[in-house]
Amino acid sequence: MTFFYLILALILIPLICIILISGIILVIIGIVNKRKTKYAGKKFPTVCITVGASLLALPALIFAIGIVPRIGGGYYNNVPERWRNSWVSDSQAADQAIKALMESAGKGDCEAFAKNFTAEIQNSPSFKAELDNFFEAYPAVLSECELDGGVSGSGGSYNYGHNVKEGSAHYTCDLEGEKYFISLSFCFENTDEPEKVGVEYFSVMNLGARALYIQESNEKAMLGEYEDDTSLICDIKSSDVVDARLIGGLPFVWHPTTNEKLTEDEMRTLLSKTSSMDSLYQKIGMANASIKYSNSTGYDYYYELVPENGEPRYAYISASSMKGDIIDAYVYTPEKGLYDNPLKAFKKRNE
Repeated sequence: MTFFYLILALILIPLICIILISGIILVIIGIVNKRKTKYAGKKFPTVCITVGASLLALPALIFAIGIVPRIGGGYYNNVPERWRNSWVSDSQAADQAIKALMESAGKGDCEAFAKNFTAEIQNSPSFKAELDNFFEAYPAVLSECELDGGVSGSGGSYNYGHNVKEGSAHYTCDLEGEKYFISLSFCFENTDEPEKVGVEYFSVMNLGARALYIQESNEKAMLGEYEDDTSLICDIKSSDVVDARLIGGLPFVWHPTTNEKLTEDEMRTLLSKTSSMDSLYQKIGMANASIKYSNSTGYDYYYELVPENGEPRYAYISASSMKGDIIDAYVYTPEKGLYDNPLKAFKKRNE
């Protein structure tokens, strides 16, 4: 139980009860005496009723001002304080953190928003600038969006009461024809360094920004370069800046081509006669999207196919290198891969 709720339980509730009882007694005294002839024309009964009614109204005012905001919007503020004073699981921590961040961001409440981060981050020299940049870019209406997703991982270290627990969560949101990607990482227990309890990283990106971020992050990682120590990002890029597509639930930078779109069956036939990306380039041109993940030796390529029932379709092709052997291929929709009927059967790398 936090300090606020302890004070509420030990002081405010008994005090409110005393005020209510006193108000009721004074109102009753005033009403009873007002009917007695000896108090006719005297102010005493009226004063009792007025003071009693005021006392009855005071608890309602205290509840509206001091308690409702804590139960409602303020309930989710200052997440680190709650985590330092009560046990939560990784999923509970993610739920509390994302609600606190989205709620305060939607209200433009920079102070409440900042309190969700670790004390270490709040005291860092760059955090104020990150906050300003975040709120300048953040679309407040996004806080009204229903989020999909949640906890993607958690871990930590446990050593005879010296515990560190951390987690991460990823969410998506579809709003007004735009897709948003929201990422969160947090530390919800640190017995030795409680100042490190809180949100460690929070990012909000639309489809274009997320696609570019993934591409640039992988390119930097392959060069041995890594992202700076940014803890807060809100990046919204227009389609004029980045052309992007959602393929298999992931965002990719898109490169329009003049290639003729093949049907699923036409691509399957072509791949049955094609063993390398080099030969595929020569037949149908470069892919619309491609990526080499920093932790992989191969490349992924995507070609736009003829839509099916109005839904976009893409050929996903995995290759051993930029122009090397094609390993396998499947049809992808914007949201998922269709693996039951591959475009090309799996080929082992040494075959």
